[in-house]
Amino acid sequence: MVNEIQVKSILNKHKKRDDWFLDDYSVNPYEGCSFNCIYCYIRGSKYGESMAKTLSVKVNSPELLEKELSRRARKGEYGIIALSSSTEPYMPIEEKLKLTRKLLEIILKYKFPVHVLTKSKLVLRDLNLLKELIRMQFYLLT
Repeated sequence: MVNEIQVKSILNKHKKRDDWFLDDYSVNPYEGCSFNCIYCYIRGSKYGESMAKTLSVKVNSPELLEKELSRRARKGEYGIIALSSSTEPYMPIEEKLKLTRKLLEIILKYKFPVHVLTKSKLVLRDLNLLKELIRMQFYLLT
């Protein structure tokens, strides 16, 4: 079952840089995960209770991310964004919705560094964006 939900925010600012993912922000366009991997660390949390039963799509996430990154960029509050730290960004539904792709386009527009955590080969669809993000991040480091 897939639910469409509206959320109030999409960019999660961490109090300190995450020791595991080394990110300052996280963005999760979905709640739940259809992969339901047995080794997933989310399974043991409150978010993992209904992982396989329900998948929610945060349909307003591109508009929210645009506003939130615009504001952060104006203030110079750059940091590394982990795209989907608590769900798979390239689940089968992503092929139709292209939500992750839209978020990557916005992240690239505002020149935030990003890393994408996935086990899906659907990530290959977005190689052109990922190459631009890598090129931009390399340029910022030099």
